[in-house]
Amino acid sequence: MEIDIMQLWNCFKHRKNRLFICFVLTALFACGSVSAQMRVWEDASGVSVQAEFVRELFGSVELRRPSGKLHSIPLENLSDQDARYLRTRIPPEIELTVRTKKMAKARNQEFMKAGDEINVVTATVQIKKNSRAPYFGVMRGEIYLIGKEVATDDYRLSGKGFSQVQFTEENPGTCSFESSADFRVYDEYNRLQQRGAEYVGYLVVILDALGNRLAVETDISWLEGDKIDALRKFHVDSFFDKECRKRSVPRPQYYSTRFDFP
Repeated sequence: MEIDIMQLWNCFKHRKNRLFICFVLTALFACGSVSAQMRVWEDASGVSVQAEFVRELFGSVELRRPSGKLHSIPLENLSDQDARYLRTRIPPEIELTVRTKKMAKARNQEFMKAGDEINVVTATVQIKKNSRAPYFGVMRGEIYLIGKEVATDDYRLSGKGFSQVQFTEENPGTCSFESSADFRVYDEYNRLQQRGAEYVGYLVVILDALGNRLAVETDISWLEGDKIDALRKFHVDSFFDKECRKRSVPRPQYYSTRFDFP
């Protein structure tokens, strides 16, 4: 249903219409909230009920009607349409296995002699579905690769990668994705200080299609709770401390003594 906002406002300006307009707006918002949660479920015999999904329990799907009354339908009695809905919308129980690999980046030998070293770290994530029910919904995988500054106590988000992942009919129980980042350590221009970040760990987050967190895995002991959400908001090359508070970019160290360079 479409509403002309300007016409509604002109009516609202007349005092006698205000009560009616408030009632209309309240009803519209209420209907919108119900329709966002409710859907029509139907069993194999054709009996339908308007309800919202609560949970899957003991081989049945438990639903809540608008009145608040609970209704249960055995999974085998669901219509094909509702069975497909469950397979794409109801997230499974999953577990993560993360493997990392570090390799020196192939580079010109002149840079390596100058104390400029780059390592490429690749994190590969395998997602295993533990629940028996099939799930064909699309999940979002996130990998964050974290380094520690060699000249300060700051940490650095050296790389992050996003991927859509899902179980398929060919691989209904596992799926995987990966991401890589460069970690560079080098001598400062005065050759009196090393700069850059060395790899210290990863953070992996898996979300369902609605943005709900399904699983989290990290090998950094202090990265937990609200710190995870804070880290996910950082851009690549952001600096932060153990509380995941953003820090300024570390500056080169200056010396009062004069040095002569060849």
